[in-house]
Amino acid sequence: AVRKKLEETVPGLDLRDAVNLHQWYLDCYGGQMTDDSTLRGCMNTNPGYRGLTHPCKEQDGKFMPDLKYRYLSEDVPTGMCF
Repeated sequence: AVRKKLEETVPGLDLRDAVNLHQWYLDCYGGQMTDDSTLRGCMNTNPGYRGLTHPCKEQDGKFMPDLKYRYLSEDVPTGMCF
């Protein structure tokens, strides 16, 4: 729905090659993940992410996820839109 609306709003914009984030994982990492049935499964079982930790910020003596981290604030929402 978002892709169609953007194409209607922006003359000449062609997003026919845009895919949703789950499909992108399948296209890029197919065969490498142990669970590719859902986006969550792809993200949780992608071997490229093994050992990575999420950036955190200290807040009131505790560590909280940094939700402004680029991957979460830009990459994931953009992928989920298309």
